[in-house]
Amino acid sequence: MITLVQPTNSILPAFNRINYTISSDNANLSGFKYVVKVYNTANELITQAFYDSPANPADSVEFDVSKFVSVNFTYSGGFYQVATSASNTNVIKGYYLKCYEYYEVAGVFQIVSASEVVSATKYALAASLPLLEENSFASDLSKYNGVSNTTYLPLTEWTTIKARETDATIFGFINTGLLTNCELLVTYANATTQTYFITPSAVATPSVTYIQITPLTYNSGTGIDNIQVFANWNNGSARRAKFATIFIQACGKFDPMRLAYLNKYGVYDFFNFDLVSKTTFDVEKKGYERNYSGSIYEADGIRVKNINPIYYTKETQKWKIISDYLTDSQAEILRELYSSPLVYMNLVNDNYITPSWIPAKPTATTYEVKKTAVDKVFNIEMELEFQLINNRQVI
Repeated sequence: MITLVQPTNSILPAFNRINYTISSDNANLSGFKYVVKVYNTANELITQAFYDSPANPADSVEFDVSKFVSVNFTYSGGFYQVATSASNTNVIKGYYLKCYEYYEVAGVFQIVSASEVVSATKYALAASLPLLEENSFASDLSKYNGVSNTTYLPLTEWTTIKARETDATIFGFINTGLLTNCELLVTYANATTQTYFITPSAVATPSVTYIQITPLTYNSGTGIDNIQVFANWNNGSARRAKFATIFIQACGKFDPMRLAYLNKYGVYDFFNFDLVSKTTFDVEKKGYERNYSGSIYEADGIRVKNINPIYYTKETQKWKIISDYLTDSQAEILRELYSSPLVYMNLVNDNYITPSWIPAKPTATTYEVKKTAVDKVFNIEMELEFQLINNRQVI
């Protein structure tokens, strides 16, 4: 008989190890193997794996399914959306296991269907946590899924945010059906306040619910100073807790360059680089030497023959962007921007490009986390390049 030991939490970071252990009182049989089949919640087989019995059949076998459940995520949403709320399963996928024994029956090695053990359904979140943070996230999961009675956090480390009135800030929540709404307490420039609510549609299965807040939507004409954002949820009783404050950024001398980047939880964070930005173009050319006969001049005697034509030209646009002064906590959080595999730049002030979100790549390979105790006041300069290649004619 199979004994399967499963992860405790129902929601697990998919790009960290997701370990199960399996054992059987038949593991001492000749040629014995464990068979593990991984299914999604549509009951479709994702993969099948065989594991040998260990040298000591009494020992359990540990196996990791993260590489099987981390392949079907899509990251196209969460940094741009028109609706004030949207829920989907793009970055959270349900799965379960069916485990079997494999050994010889009547002279034939086969999967023994009568040995089947079915695991509980778990949900793989498109998170990739630093190794030293895995245990903290596991123990704090109740703060992210509405089980806690005091805290309901979105999937971000940002609690103090600076944005223009036209900047959409999007928060992603793990929603198992407990999230009631997000409450916006808007404080206007004249010190008056107004409360608004963003209520998502009900979800049937664990999803990520995105809440989009664009300050301009709530401007009554007097200008907005800040928006305090609260989560309201019900896990048996109605709960309420503040999770962020958005401070409105006044118009400055330069147009801020706004970046959206995939954070460690699998949703997007946002940051504005407020100071002057500069753009350059890197050009790479490749040519070849062409033989010629006769004179170096063409027949007209005026034009010189092209004996080193260009057959390849690549143009890459790069930017240098500069932040405003940072706090210690901002400098720490921005570490994720440098290592993020997906970064988009909201380009609104280019003379030739329609305002749009363009994939970009930070080119720095190191990032120094500065501290005000040492560095007093500081900002960061970042160089990044578009993930686009412009080609020219082949000669």
